[in-house]
Amino acid sequence: MKLSNAPLQTDDASGSLLLILPLFLIFFLVFMDHLMLVPLGVVISKSIGLDPEKSGYLIAIYPIMAAFSALLSAPFSDRWGRKKMLLVLSFGFCLSTLGCALSYNVFTMFLFRILSAVFGGPIMPNTLAYAGDLFQGPKRVKAVTTVMLGFAASSILGVPFGAWTADTFSWQASFYIVAAATFLSIAGLYWMKPVKTGLSPGTVMAQYAELFKLWTLKKVRGLFYAQFFMLVGLFGLVPNLGVWMAMNMGMSATQVGLCYMQGGIGAIIGNQLSAYLIRRFSKAAVVSLGSIVMGIVVLLFTNLSFPPVLAGIFLAGMMFGGSIRMPAFNLILTETVPIYMRGRLMSMGMIVSNISMGFGGIWATPLLEIKDGRLYGMPIIGVVTLITTLLVAPMIYASKNIPAEVY
Repeated sequence: MKLSNAPLQTDDASGSLLLILPLFLIFFLVFMDHLMLVPLGVVISKSIGLDPEKSGYLIAIYPIMAAFSALLSAPFSDRWGRKKMLLVLSFGFCLSTLGCALSYNVFTMFLFRILSAVFGGPIMPNTLAYAGDLFQGPKRVKAVTTVMLGFAASSILGVPFGAWTADTFSWQASFYIVAAATFLSIAGLYWMKPVKTGLSPGTVMAQYAELFKLWTLKKVRGLFYAQFFMLVGLFGLVPNLGVWMAMNMGMSATQVGLCYMQGGIGAIIGNQLSAYLIRRFSKAAVVSLGSIVMGIVVLLFTNLSFPPVLAGIFLAGMMFGGSIRMPAFNLILTETVPIYMRGRLMSMGMIVSNISMGFGGIWATPLLEIKDGRLYGMPIIGVVTLITTLLVAPMIYASKNIPAEVY
């Protein structure tokens, strides 16, 4: 099988962004559910009896289980089609988020966070694969970057709203709202146009074998290695941001959420700049630029003394760099294989990214310590983040020069 970058699906109405609105909405809600744990971590930990310095595990467990789920579900995206897959995942995600709202101790909260990850984790690769199926050329760039705006929108609107809801009512109310909105978004997904992947009939086990054979492709393997280093350092920082800002800067959940709002503004600017840069420079250059910017900002953020009012500016810079690189990287992945392999490729990419994020939360937590009401250990995490992000550029350029292979 020869890998091809040529799209196999066209649509006369593909210029309308309304086609991808349901994909954007579910993408937004999944990220809101995940990211609002950052400002709510301390509040939830105290409510369920978990030590605050261990609240990062509530965030770290999500990508680990999302990776496991993406592995199990990978063949079914190409086999069933994106629409059916997203409907099943979204319904399960809705029920799991409702379970989080009803949790009353450490066991039940971790159980439903795991289930939220099992259903919510594979939603991202399926939405991106669906956008890649429906669009081609410049419209594909626009579609992927628009869907990925869900991440920035969740930072600007979702996280602050979830934090404000928790401070005003209860942290449980934040999860009730996400569950209700997910239920409504399922209606939009139901009316999405199904896209045939062109996958030839075969056993599920054969498709699992093809999934793992992706690692035999040197180009794909190099991209996965780069993806690991894009995230493993950063996610030593992210799960612990809420506790750090609450303890060391005296911020409430709402204030942390407002900082994320500023971060989301940086993410939107980075996302739109990414679309501009992709049209004028190589995608590898865009990924490298975003990684370097983000690494430098994280280093300064964690190692400099500054007034809490500037925390949002640093978060904006961090998300700005991240949002420059991610659309370009996902486009590189999308265009590496033909449509009938795209779902499994994006699922394997999700597995790699989630393992990277989960490992980031695990390696960083033992470095942290609470003394006299303050959290210590963040500066070394910033140094590691810079080192890992600087490794991304040479790895991306090495993969760029590898020709497509016969699979």
